Formats: sequence, C-alpha cells, structure tokens
Amino acid sequence: MSTYIAKRLLQLPLLLIVVSAIIFFSLRLGPFNPEELLAQAGGDPEKIAEISDTWGLGEPLPFQYVRYLGSVLQGDLGRGFFDGQPVSDVILERLPATVELTVLAMIIGTFLGVGLGVLSALKPDSVLDTLARSFGLAGISLPGFWVGLMLISLLAVKLQWLPVGGRVDSRIDIQSRTGFYVIDGLVAGNFEAVGSALSHMIMPAGVLGLFVAGFLARITRASMLETLGQEYIRTARAKGAGSRDVILRHALRNVLLPIVTIMGLQFGLLLGGAAVTETVFSYPGMGKLLIDAIKTNDFPQVQASILVLATVYIVVNLVVDVLYVFIDPRLRSGEWKMG
Repeated sequence: MSTYIAKRLLQLPLLLIVVSAIIFFSLRLGPFNPEELLAQAGGDPEKIAEISDTWGLGEPLPFQYVRYLGSVLQGDLGRGFFDGQPVSDVILERLPATVELTVLAMIIGTFLGVGLGVLSALKPDSVLDTLARSFGLAGISLPGFWVGLMLISLLAVKLQWLPVGGRVDSRIDIQSRTGFYVIDGLVAGNFEAVGSALSHMIMPAGVLGLFVAGFLARITRASMLETLGQEYIRTARAKGAGSRDVILRHALRNVLLPIVTIMGLQFGLLLGGAAVTETVFSYPGMGKLLIDAIKTNDFPQVQASILVLATVYIVVNLVVDVLYVFIDPRLRSGEWKMG
C-alpha cells in the first residue's frame, strides 16, 4: 500500500510540470500571445516595456518557460496586465468560492444519483426504474445554462424564495478568514451569514448537482445490477442475510470503486467546468474569473487560472487513486497489480 501511494506521489511533480508546459506553450501559440495583447492594449510604452521585460517576452519560448516555471515554484503567478494586482491574490479570493460550490454540488449529486441508482437496480423495469433512468438521462442532457435560467425565473423572480446571484447578501458583515463563507460563519457563530451563503449557492449547486446525479445514477444502476447477480450475493441471501445487509454490506460496498471514480472525475470537472453556471448566477468563483479574464484579454490571469484548476484536478484524482487502496482490499493485499 505504501509503495502504491509513494508511486502516485512521485508522479505528481512530473504531471504538474507537463501540464504547466502544455498550458504555457498552447496559450502563446494560440490567441493569447502576450506580445500581441500588449500591442493591442495601446498603453503606456514604459509600462509595456516593463511587463515585457518581467515576462522575458523578447527571449525564445523555452527560456520564457524556464523563467515562468521558476516564478511559479516560488509562488509568483504574475500580475494582471491592466490592474497590476498579483494574480495569486485574486485566485486565493475566488478559489474557495468555487470549491465551496463544488462540494455542495457533489453532496447533492451523490445523494440523488447513488440513491436513485440503487432504487432503480432493486426494481428493474418498474415505473421507479423508468423514472430514475429518465432522470439520469435528463441530468446529463439538459444544458446547465438553460436549467439555471429556469430556476432563476421560477425560484428567484416569480416565487422570490432565493437570491438571483452573488455569494452573500451585501447587508451581512462576514469576517472571512479562510475564504469559505460557510466555515467562517460557523466558526464565528454568524448563522445569518451561513444561511445567506447557502441560499446563494443552492441554485448553482443544484444545476451542477443535477449533472453529477445523472452520471452517478446510471453508473450505480449498472454496477448494482451486475453485483446483485453475483454468486456471493446469492450465498449471503441463502445464509439468511437481510435485504438491508445484502445491499449495504455486500452489494453497495463492491460498487464503490466506479462510484468513487466518477465522483473524483466530476469534482475535478466541476471546478473548471462551472464557468457557465457561475456566469449565469453571477457567482464570483474561478469559472467566472476565467471568463472575465478571457473577455478582457488579461493573459496572466487566464494562464494562472487554468494552471490552478488543472493542478486541483490532478490532486483530486491522486486522492481518488489513494482512496482505492482503502476501499478495495485486493489492492492492499497485492492481488491486483498496482501500476
């Protein structure tokens, strides 16, 4: 087990370097060439010369990349072209908002998806099964921006149950220490802030959670149907195990691997793929930050945001790989070859 975890940890730096190189060269060879953006900005020539010197834009691309990688390793992601603000400060302000939103979306999606998948597998070809499969298909098929607009129209505009957008009510004074408003509110005993933060997240989290639930429902149903037909399940029933024990202790435990895999992938995808949802709900997270940076051609912000999101995605998948060891005893015993 320790060897397996050590291998995954040793792969992490190499993966991050490869990802940083892909992001660096693809952006400079694409529409976000920093030299062209500086020329189009038409700003102060002295400021342009200063930025060009800081980024080493006159040097060959390989030398620029080495300079960039050295800065990143020191925690310097650069400064915005137009406001001069450190990019890392903006990301540290926005990233907790997206993580908080993604966690709530995963909680909603997991409960809905796994619950419906299990119920559907227990009663195949029934009305419940048909409804669950229809829900799963709708979850992965309906465009998130359309679902978001419909929720805003119904819950925010017509019924006025939830706020239209933002992250917290402007009238609430919240002392943010971690950047996670729900945690900060709970620590400070400010339950009004906690309620406001959750009310602002519930609609965008619901839209993202619906997408996750659609995938999980289909994967859980297929895995449960296969597992329930296995010989050890029939043996457990023959030994007098109750339906609840058969489902929870035997069947569901053995379908955790595909469920955890999908959850890990979806968590990473939501972090970077929530841009449309965050824009629809004016939610100040990483997705909206990236969209705004693209609109304003703020090259350093675009580059840093993509790098941070890619890094989080890699780390999440590393955590999923490590969880496999604890979920499946065959990995711990070495029955499976661990690559």
